[in-house]
Amino acid sequence: MKSLKRIGIGLLAGLTCMLSVSQTVVAATGDNYVTGDNNYRQPVPQSYNVVKTINNIGSYEDDNPYFKSPQDLFIDDKDYIYIVDSDNSRIVKMNDKYETVNVIYGPDKPFKKPQGIFVDEDGDMYLADTGNGRIIHMDPDGKYIEEFTNPESSLETGSTFEPTKLIVNKTGYIYVVKGENIMAIDGNGEFRGYYGQTNIGYDLTEALMRIFASEEQKAFITKRLASSYINLTLGDDGMIYATSTEREEGEIKKLNSVGNNIYRKYKTVGNAIKNPITDFIEKKILKAVVAGNTFKFGEYFDDNGMYIEPIFTDICVDRDGIVTIIEQITGKVYQYDQDGRMLVAFGGLGERAGTFTRATAIDVDSKGNILIVDRVNANIQVFEPTEFIKLVHSATSAYNNGDYPGSYDLWRKVLAIDENYDLAHIGIARTYYKQEQYKLSMEESMLVGDRDTYTMAFDEYKYVVLREKFIQIILIAVAIIAVVVLLFNLFVKYAKKGYWSYLNNKDRKMGIGQGIMYSFYTMLHPIDTLEGIRYNRLRINMAVPFILFTTAFVVRMAYLYIVHFPLASIELEDVNPVFEAVKLWIVPISWIPASFMATSISGGESKINEITFTAALSLVPFIVINAPLMFLSNILSKTQRSWYGVFSAMAYLGMFLILFMAMMILNNYTLGKLWV
Repeated sequence: MKSLKRIGIGLLAGLTCMLSVSQTVVAATGDNYVTGDNNYRQPVPQSYNVVKTINNIGSYEDDNPYFKSPQDLFIDDKDYIYIVDSDNSRIVKMNDKYETVNVIYGPDKPFKKPQGIFVDEDGDMYLADTGNGRIIHMDPDGKYIEEFTNPESSLETGSTFEPTKLIVNKTGYIYVVKGENIMAIDGNGEFRGYYGQTNIGYDLTEALMRIFASEEQKAFITKRLASSYINLTLGDDGMIYATSTEREEGEIKKLNSVGNNIYRKYKTVGNAIKNPITDFIEKKILKAVVAGNTFKFGEYFDDNGMYIEPIFTDICVDRDGIVTIIEQITGKVYQYDQDGRMLVAFGGLGERAGTFTRATAIDVDSKGNILIVDRVNANIQVFEPTEFIKLVHSATSAYNNGDYPGSYDLWRKVLAIDENYDLAHIGIARTYYKQEQYKLSMEESMLVGDRDTYTMAFDEYKYVVLREKFIQIILIAVAIIAVVVLLFNLFVKYAKKGYWSYLNNKDRKMGIGQGIMYSFYTMLHPIDTLEGIRYNRLRINMAVPFILFTTAFVVRMAYLYIVHFPLASIELEDVNPVFEAVKLWIVPISWIPASFMATSISGGESKINEITFTAALSLVPFIVINAPLMFLSNILSKTQRSWYGVFSAMAYLGMFLILFMAMMILNNYTLGKLWV
């Protein structure tokens, strides 16, 4: 067995235990709620009421009065409602009073399992006649105008053309969902390219396989494909809003004229080389444990706390740019503003009003009423907005239109209804920011943990202070640098003194002060420090590791309370001292028994005392780096988080390096022996 592997098993067991503790899913106490970046559900006032359920076509004369597996819904500028009644192979057209005014089965030949519809500003209908493999263009009365089939110039000429969802822009281009792409067809039926494909990045393993693998092996290499699109709609801003199965960048997309996603992203998918180890950890371990710790569209845990990967079956955008989507697995309806912040979530699975069995289509009329199609229940539910959500929409719209004082007043009215509605505080913070009241913006942002707005305000506030007090700041900076240089020299001086004092006094046991100074010599010469422990193991003082473990914990707790708000990794109210101690100590403490067992089996020389001592030494980089870093953070913001994080990473890197070197030096192992 390999010694290093045994240590790894012990550390991994500890890490798994630590991650298991971190999973927390809080169920909503009501039907309407919002979730933040931490996945907690916060109840909000009722946002929509079900005012009507449409189960059939009413008094309109037809042989099939009931819907059968309706697949799509569209509401035009005049609030006419078009329902794609797929299994009845027809279109049902209703007015704004939900009265059927027309039923269309096909102007030239019967429709066959249609799945999608779009209606332009003139009332012309474009139907995805899926079973007939065409897109048919009809006038407002349902009379035939033209049809579009698979374009001859398509890169996939000869492939099956089965259009499902589509939109038509103002230039007459038809955009059709086609797997991982959106196909563009012009008004003449000519292929105009594929649009909106997600960049899948560069995979080093795949590249090497294609270079070195045999032809037989290459035949078994699975081609990597971009995530598929599910549905799309056209916003009043001319942008295409779409839902997809894209888990890296985000399932909801807002595509500009060249097909780039400009909506809120999880992260940018580029050409970075993937590391198979970190990729495995992220996708296989962290997915199930900490998926809720960062922003996601919808939710990654259902009402029972079970992990899911959401499927957003449809999307609509109202005249104010409010984005509403429906999720298939949970039956939830989620609503977002133009910045991708959740306004409300409601709905769910069930048979009662306001819930769904299989929601498949959604649209919104000019009054803000939301209509949702349930394919299995074969009905359409009409949701009317309450005064609360109307105020939220108005405040959001006023901000987007540049009316910041008006937005501020509206958000105050929202808070009068629900003082815990976080988005109202964020909205107020942003109106303060736009009006250059940066300190007020920062204070409001902190109330709800909005680090993005705080960062914007803080960066501007820094420039204001710098301009007003430039001379004073320069003098303070010079003084701080002088103090830092002095402290560094003292650190080096006393660390060296502790090291040589311990080595030269061979007849005396290590003193506590001497041991602490000796420990900090690890930052200057880790190999010499560890060798000193090996050759003087009988004189070490076991009170020193206890002090180091305690000091590291104190530094960690102080760090959580002192670190600048936008750089904090946890909210103060969520701080748990026991959990923080476990996170900090899990690696060095797990290393002690793992190392002792490994060296006992492999003929090592180290004993439990020196192993414990060196385990404590591994915390010295954490102490030395984080002690000043917590204070330095208060002049930094989230925009400097990347390189700020490098210093934090160095603390843990130093920890592992010291443990690795200790394994070699204490047991007189060579690098090769370490693996035997």
